[in-house]
Amino acid sequence: MCLLCVASCTQEKKKGKVTSKVHSAPYELLVVADKDWLKTDAGQSLVNTVEAPIDGLPQPEPNFRTTYIYPHDFSDTFKGYANIIVVKVGAKYKEARLGWASNVYAQPQVMLSLEAPDDRSFVELVTMHRESILAAFNANEFKRERAFLKKKHSGAVSRQALRQFGVDIQAPFDVDDIKQGKDFMWASASEQEFRLNVCLYTLPLREMTVEEVVDARDSVMKINIPGGREGQWMETDRRSVLSGSVTVDGKDLMAIRGFWDMKDDAMGGPFVCYVYPDEKRQRLFVAEGFVFAPSEKKRPLIRQLEAALQTINLQP
Repeated sequence: MCLLCVASCTQEKKKGKVTSKVHSAPYELLVVADKDWLKTDAGQSLVNTVEAPIDGLPQPEPNFRTTYIYPHDFSDTFKGYANIIVVKVGAKYKEARLGWASNVYAQPQVMLSLEAPDDRSFVELVTMHRESILAAFNANEFKRERAFLKKKHSGAVSRQALRQFGVDIQAPFDVDDIKQGKDFMWASASEQEFRLNVCLYTLPLREMTVEEVVDARDSVMKINIPGGREGQWMETDRRSVLSGSVTVDGKDLMAIRGFWDMKDDAMGGPFVCYVYPDEKRQRLFVAEGFVFAPSEKKRPLIRQLEAALQTINLQP
């Protein structure tokens, strides 16, 4: 969807090289629009889009923490945001148009302009490109997360993944408590109240449905992540499973997300799983991140782990 958005939009270019870094926090979004107009049905169509809850979390959390400002307030203070939407609605705009640009004022930055001659065409524009808008900003945030992980990541996880599986991964720095199993590795951030977890394991190379991957996941987790008492182990909440495709380094991968829980216990949380076909080694390489963070916001944690899954290099 993001690629379709880019291909269908007119890209604006700025002369000269942008050297300043963005200064907004992760998953912050700036919307430049008339605040009174945002209260209209047309304005609410945009608000509902950018503040929609993300998939795969136990409690609703919006895609972005959004700040709204009037166009005349769009000063240098705000131009350092990583994600910006500029809204322009009026009769002088001949047609509805979605414009896209990168690194206009800082980097890495994605800036979208939504232009429409009237409210009706604006709503149609937002409805048509809803997924593309979210995908563009989420891709930019994953890019930022991966750049951070490249600079500061868990050396313990990288070394063990290379020794055990022959692959490279850049996991969050605090994920350093490692447990091994047969064709399985579990690394967690045990020093924190909220626990970031990364699991790596392999399956035979073959075409698998989502249901088959989830079955395999439950089998692997039952063996390798038991609970505190007999008869307890990690399992998948089958009702929560969502699946799709993600593109990493030009390759389409199966992505599965949902909730895990501990059988016969109250523990649980969100997980995300990527399946990497590894034809060189005749296997499926499965990388998963899961969170246990009671009473904490899950969005920044699960997104950080998903970014780590996107750093995997099967041939380091």
